[in-house]
Amino acid sequence: MTPKRIEDLLDRIGCLRHPCDLDLVLFFSRHPRAYLLTERLAQYVGYEVPQVEQSLETLTTAGLLRRSSDSTHPARLYVLTPGSTLGGWLSSLLRFAVTRKGRLAVIHALKQRQSSGPSGRGEPDPSRALKQSHGG
Repeated sequence: MTPKRIEDLLDRIGCLRHPCDLDLVLFFSRHPRAYLLTERLAQYVGYEVPQVEQSLETLTTAGLLRRSSDSTHPARLYVLTPGSTLGGWLSSLLRFAVTRKGRLAVIHALKQRQSSGPSGRGEPDPSRALKQSHGG
């Protein structure tokens, strides 16, 4: 897959902005129903808890993921939204990103986007300036 094709897919997806977003989608594509603590999920995907929480919020807001809201138990049920991995852009991206080489290419594209701002035209994104990206 060419860098241009990766950029096109990321443009269509719209919600993937950080490597952790991608790694969580990959995790949940393998485990579409998972009951776990956020801390454990962070260990599984290799990011700090605050970044995982931010990425979980991104994915739930985008409608790719649902999570239980039971505040009486620290573990939550995470469910990949039915149909979110079928067909189209996300399926294409997951087929490519499931390999090490593909994942690294997508992460590279995401980091390029972070450094060039939300429009991809070099305009800084103040919300990203304080966040550290994870190399994975």
